[in-house]
Amino acid sequence: MKASIKLVFVVMLFAALITGCKKSQTSENPKDNSHPIDLQKIESLVRYCTNRVNSPIKTTDSIPADSLQYYLAAAANYTYGIASAHGELQKIDSNFFKVPCVNNKIALTDVNSVYTALIDSVRASFRRIQDQNKNLVVVTTSPATVQSNKALFKVTSIILYGNNYQVGLFDTTDYWRYGGAYNCSGGKCGPYSGYDCLDAAIELQNRIMLRKGTSSGCFIPPYPSVYVTPGMFPNPNHSGPANYFSFYLFANTQNAPMYHECLMPYEINRYLLYGEHVVYTSDTDSDPGARPDGYSFMYLTLQGVLVVGNGDILHVGYCHYGVYILALI
Repeated sequence: MKASIKLVFVVMLFAALITGCKKSQTSENPKDNSHPIDLQKIESLVRYCTNRVNSPIKTTDSIPADSLQYYLAAAANYTYGIASAHGELQKIDSNFFKVPCVNNKIALTDVNSVYTALIDSVRASFRRIQDQNKNLVVVTTSPATVQSNKALFKVTSIILYGNNYQVGLFDTTDYWRYGGAYNCSGGKCGPYSGYDCLDAAIELQNRIMLRKGTSSGCFIPPYPSVYVTPGMFPNPNHSGPANYFSFYLFANTQNAPMYHECLMPYEINRYLLYGEHVVYTSDTDSDPGARPDGYSFMYLTLQGVLVVGNGDILHVGYCHYGVYILALI
């Protein structure tokens, strides 16, 4: 569980940025460009909120009761939600909570307590799902109704799980060559040919984006870009010769067994699922991933690199991330 000060940070962050989200949505409307996104203003607000992280909660701090839904949802989604998660099944759970309310105001200490209870309930729902691929996508809250010095509100969580393997997978004609696209000697291979100037990495990038889930909301800066290489992601389940699924990203060298430039369909599909693991997995000591803690995956740029001197062919690229805020209003 995050420290209570994390909630204070997100409370202020969401209060300051909710207008920014609305502007972002307006500016994306091709019929209305009258409200451009002021990134400099948003970045200054993020810096302001970051500076407030060291400010402790005071017992006299409070928020209006009608703002509770936004603060709790922002805290949960910023800390735990993965807006770009995907899966073929979904689980929706709802719970009701009460929090003390005096003169239509709620003490931040009580907000913190009910936030802890909220996350505990979502975590319990999450853990009941017997599937390794599961992600909390979003938490929504209803407007708080004040009754007898108590504010009552409803919390709904949406968790996606399971893999939709059929969407965006490569078919039986997909034999693709890594490296070589730089001089138009890439493209399809094996029993097929064509697309000589296209690399297998670009096809993987496009399929990952095709399979990417979407949610209603906006991304705010900063937008970190993480450089990824095979060595960053060793495959713990690999026990065969080098170059054969040794890493989650493709790597091949003429100096090791199993060297081959042409990927068969089952191989490129394996690397497709490995690539999704890389972009969606949190960065932890036990399972290092590209996604920084607290950020959601936005888009991916990949390339197949042929290192001529050693005959090495690598799958490298950049994963791009942003802070996701749900559009509640």
